Amino acid sequence: MTLGCSTPPADEGDGSGTTGSTGSATGPTEGGSEPTGDGSSEGGSTTATTAGSDSSGGGLPPPVLDECIDDGSAGGHVYSCGAFDFDVTIPESCLDEPCGLIVDVHGFTMSGAMQEANTHLRQLGAARGYIVIQPNANPAPPASSWNPGVDDDAVVDFMLRVADAFHVDRDRLHLTGFSQGGYMSWRVVCEHADLLASVAPAAACGDGVIADCDFGPGNQPSEPVDILFMHGTQDVLVPYPCAPVRRDAVVAAYGLGPEQVVAEGDGYRWTRHEGDDGTVMEFITHEYSAANTVVLGGHCFPGSDDPGDQPGQLMSYACVEPTELFWGEAVLDFFDAHPRG
Repeated sequence: MTLGCSTPPADEGDGSGTTGSTGSATGPTEGGSEPTGDGSSEGGSTTATTAGSDSSGGGLPPPVLDECIDDGSAGGHVYSCGAFDFDVTIPESCLDEPCGLIVDVHGFTMSGAMQEANTHLRQLGAARGYIVIQPNANPAPPASSWNPGVDDDAVVDFMLRVADAFHVDRDRLHLTGFSQGGYMSWRVVCEHADLLASVAPAAACGDGVIADCDFGPGNQPSEPVDILFMHGTQDVLVPYPCAPVRRDAVVAAYGLGPEQVVAEGDGYRWTRHEGDDGTVMEFITHEYSAANTVVLGGHCFPGSDDPGDQPGQLMSYACVEPTELFWGEAVLDFFDAHPRG
């Protein structure tokens, strides 16, 4: 298994290209097209790379447009659907052949653009054949917050709209999220296990908002879904002790085998529990901290280069310590390795 490197792919300013990562991880420089728009929600504009709003590259039927998805061209878009804006990046290659789909959900006070600044999944996903959705909670940052339940339904509904519109490979529907977005990931995997191939929650455990998904009897997914879970030992907002409890609950519910070490480095440890049917629970712990240690502590993204300069942003969510572990690339490697079925 490859690890994300400590230098995320750099933006080239106009969003028209991707600078490849260095280090041991698989970089985004080969294998797929890259988005031409920045896909951010600021300004409410839509950037496209093709002239026709319903055209297709020829290998697939044209995108199926509706009242929410009103432009089927490749590039970065902001789609308004119901109460929410969704930043969506559609690689050119996904108009020619079925792609996977990743929903990447931000945390409290954040936005889709802030999430992207930490995961770089728009660029990384485009290179590996994924459409990426980054929802925006209401109201605008820094007051943005997800409402458990009703907002989950809106995000899942939009995920399925995009899957239908762009003829997505239904064996490659994935969900990841940080903090509040991580809690949403847990809830959705318990409510919609039949839809998802794998999930990757981060910095989310031990809270009443996931009490109905504690992996006890009656409170677990209807079928096993592969899980990658990350939590920082120095986390101030979501203290670490709940993380191994949640890992152990998943291992028990799935009937998984003993711990195996996947990777270990300076400040992090990555382990796996695997079942006889191949289902896995992988768990990453890290000892890193954000620059604001008082408010966040280890509530941060390893390997991130988040500058903390998005509209309404209160602070950077990057872990400051150098590390070979880059969360965005670790998530993508996991999703690549764990399609449905």
